[in-house]
Amino acid sequence: MEKMVGDVRTEQNQRASGATLIVGAGTGLDIVQLGSTVSRILLLEPDDTMRGYLEERHPDLQTISSPAESMDVADSEFDTVITSLVLCTVDRVDQTLREIHRVLKPKGQYLFMEHVKHDLPVSQWLQNTVNPLWKRIGGGCNLNRDIRHYLFHSPLEVVEYSLVKPSFLIPIVAGRAVKADI
Repeated sequence: MEKMVGDVRTEQNQRASGATLIVGAGTGLDIVQLGSTVSRILLLEPDDTMRGYLEERHPDLQTISSPAESMDVADSEFDTVITSLVLCTVDRVDQTLREIHRVLKPKGQYLFMEHVKHDLPVSQWLQNTVNPLWKRIGGGCNLNRDIRHYLFHSPLEVVEYSLVKPSFLIPIVAGRAVKADI
């Protein structure tokens, strides 16, 4: 999968700045792609195995274990929040996006790269058919989540959204949302 999205990940993460939270940090692929304007990094990873790997590989970075739906961080703490292929695995996408909104500073940015439910009915059928097995072997990944719907119905303002990797089974989108002024 990284061969397919590595260039998109790099481009997205170079846009991060200031205090940055990586939700679902996994094996740390997002960390090495961050730009020089990032002043602080916090990693959120609820999976014990992945978190152990992160702590071993990046001992200088703080890692927390709370789930994405209830992040153990202060309100308005981050300039940037990043998710890369994470929303497919969380229990509640809507709550995760509300949490991202909560932890962003006013005018803060949310950078996302996620796979989405396909637009074509035949591809949706394939996603729905493959999903039960895919979820078991893919770490809880749901191929058929309507991430686009969740993004555009969240408290965040989506200012950039584009299909960056078309695919018959796993289309990838990337974009940017902001926490609007209150």
